[in-house]
Amino acid sequence: MRQRVAVLSLAISSLVVIAFMIPLALLLRNQAQDRALSRSEYLARAIATSLVVDISEEGEVSLALGEAILEVFGAPAESVSILFSDGELVGAPVSNTSNIDVAFADARAFTAFTEGGAEVLVPLFSADSPGQAVDVVVRAFVPDEDLTQGVWVAWGMIGGLGIFLVIVAVVAADRLGRSVVRPISDLSEAALALGGGDLDTRVMPAGPDEIADVGVAFNFLAERLRLLLAAERESVADLSHRLRTPLTALRLQAETLSDKEAARDLLNDIDRLEAAIDQMIEEARRPAVQRGPEQADLGAVVRQRATFWKVLADEQNRPVDVHTAGGRLPVGINSRDLGALIDTLLGNVFAHTDPGTPYRIEAFPGETEGHSVLVVADQGQGFEHSTPLRRGASGAGSTGLGLDIALRAARRCGGDLTLGESETGGARVEVTFGPPGA
Repeated sequence: MRQRVAVLSLAISSLVVIAFMIPLALLLRNQAQDRALSRSEYLARAIATSLVVDISEEGEVSLALGEAILEVFGAPAESVSILFSDGELVGAPVSNTSNIDVAFADARAFTAFTEGGAEVLVPLFSADSPGQAVDVVVRAFVPDEDLTQGVWVAWGMIGGLGIFLVIVAVVAADRLGRSVVRPISDLSEAALALGGGDLDTRVMPAGPDEIADVGVAFNFLAERLRLLLAAERESVADLSHRLRTPLTALRLQAETLSDKEAARDLLNDIDRLEAAIDQMIEEARRPAVQRGPEQADLGAVVRQRATFWKVLADEQNRPVDVHTAGGRLPVGINSRDLGALIDTLLGNVFAHTDPGTPYRIEAFPGETEGHSVLVVADQGQGFEHSTPLRRGASGAGSTGLGLDIALRAARRCGGDLTLGESETGGARVEVTFGPPGA
């Protein structure tokens, strides 16, 4: 925007300066011509008048008289001539031109432009017969350099002044544009910081009234978001804390079971549930500003969670195929959240397919450099609903939150989640993860 304002100012100021400079330059040139021609015309008329006054009794002008008059007036020898009808002349030599013939024939004074300059022609009139043809014409020649004397200097000064005015206009427009753009840039940076989780970011309203009003509205919005998110975090933390009471009761009941092995398994499940609740409370209390890129090895986490779920798969006679590519598969999500995502997808397999249904887990590098892919597929009935990713739209006796949670987790690390059919017509979930820091 700042550059556009400067370019617009440059265009407008240039047009205005040119619109004034061209007529002014022409006026200066015409004035210089008029000034030079006026001097020559005055000199020619004065010489002609002196010749008429000093004419002989016979009414003729002699060459000696012409030379004397030119010497008295100090006329330049290269520019003033006294021409006689018989072809003789006094002063500067000149070739006979049509303009001189017109001056002799019409007996009138005039100025005409010719090659190399302009000539002023003044014929001598007799007081007795002013309308008759004349025998003497005074010619004053004005060369081109006299016609344009001082014009180039004046044009240079006008051009320099025009360039200076254009520069001043552009600089002033740039300053004005910066005063408008800077508050907008501050708003953009603050919006990016707010989107990154810095809920304490604010802007100093500045610039024109409209932009300053936007800054005030942004500060109000940021404060409102901070309060709403703080209230939501507190609600999540409080709800998670309330779960401790029934968990404690459940732990006490598990400890009273006579089957020690079942009690131990149940206590282990309760410990994991308490750890998940502690994590929820920690996440709710933690500031929203991102601490930096997180990283986990997709292959290692897949193998770990597949081993965990294989115990239940063996109990239900489910064939399991686990395949992970060799080497590390770093993804932009921590191991705990990645394990929860895999548990969610495998939990859906166990919840929505019959016992004995085979399933497959794969982890391999994606087609895009730095990306990794997780595939969980089964040989069940597939998805019964056209929009299973939408919350509350599972249509299979669940809330539909599992796939939505997995989708949001994938997108937080620069990836995505897609649904499809496996080779046998069952459900296939493909999760793409971005590299660390995505």
